[in-house]
Amino acid sequence: MTTKLMGQRVQRVEDQRFLRGGGRYLDDVDPGPGVLHAAVLRSPHAHARIRDIDVSGVLDVPGLHAVYTHDDLTGPMAEPLPVLIPHPALTHGRTQFALARDEVNHVGEAVAFVVAEDRYLAEDAVDRIVVDYEVLPAVVGVAAARAAERLVHDDVPGNVGARLEQAVGDAPAAIAAAPHRLELDLEIERSACMPLEGRGTVARWDPALGRLVLWTSTQSSTGVRAAVATRLGLDIGRVDVITPDVGGGFGVKIVHPWPEELLVPMAARALGRPVKFVEDRREHFVSSAHERGQVQHVEVGFDDDGRLLGLDVEFWHDHGAYTPYGLIVPIITSTQLLGPYKPGAYRVAFSSLYTNTVIVTPYRGAGRPRAASPWSARWTRSRATWAATAPRSAR
Repeated sequence: MTTKLMGQRVQRVEDQRFLRGGGRYLDDVDPGPGVLHAAVLRSPHAHARIRDIDVSGVLDVPGLHAVYTHDDLTGPMAEPLPVLIPHPALTHGRTQFALARDEVNHVGEAVAFVVAEDRYLAEDAVDRIVVDYEVLPAVVGVAAARAAERLVHDDVPGNVGARLEQAVGDAPAAIAAAPHRLELDLEIERSACMPLEGRGTVARWDPALGRLVLWTSTQSSTGVRAAVATRLGLDIGRVDVITPDVGGGFGVKIVHPWPEELLVPMAARALGRPVKFVEDRREHFVSSAHERGQVQHVEVGFDDDGRLLGLDVEFWHDHGAYTPYGLIVPIITSTQLLGPYKPGAYRVAFSSLYTNTVIVTPYRGAGRPRAASPWSARWTRSRATWAATAPRSAR
């Protein structure tokens, strides 16, 4: 490992191309002649049962090439998407289908996929699909999920996908014996990133070579490659995934795969023509991943110098309607809560809860801001305990 650049200015090599308009993003990709365009019908409801999907009004739309619902998917394409990072504590993991089957669990969930000569015709066709929904009560927010008066998934008791506890020593005893104590509740809101470029995928199938080329705006090209090969029954050596310039990712593009990354190449192979999907801004608002919302209850014991003697944290994590990334985000939060303090005794426990909202992915920081910088969160209860127990110099 060299140190020749220590203390030296590092010349950036990519800036001129971007500053001069030379970037090549997903929407700039030209996969060749005859490219078709796709659009997605998305659920307008946070929670609903699908009684029927009527596509008969779509079939006479000029320029229509294909319309797919879950009933049209076969083999691995009809199975739920993978849990990317399994964990033994995830006792009730659930993932979505490429196209919803029987039920939708958040606004924006993909219900039908249409391919037409251009995006305008594809969107017109989407508008003609009639879905008979039985609207169900929605569970939104940590409080509603904990109350469990309604369930996101009928087979997940209490909306709890997982519970995990880690402890060293006797934290409650250390806190009780400490000269000073602090107790507070923190509410960390969900939030969403807005990259300049939304999600998008382009696919071209070469029947002569039996080879698929896929361009996608992703943070995980190798993961997408493996998923596409598996779901389409292709040898991974016959799938090429190209990531052009990406106009922002931040974690929202780290899922592998998103439904469209499977549906676009499936349609390209079936139709024998390149297929392109680029989400619009509204789609990004309603269907792309959020970052975690959490409610934390914190109890600490400390000495006159402010050294932590015991730390006890319990938090509830809103992972949305599905768990493609397992428990990785709340696990990172739980491990980072210790920060630089290294108390002699600590306990961290969390419950990961289902809600009728879009999925959570490891955004930039991947849970660390929820642990390393909790004091920027909204305090919901603490001041009385602080005033009664804190050393005078700290008030």
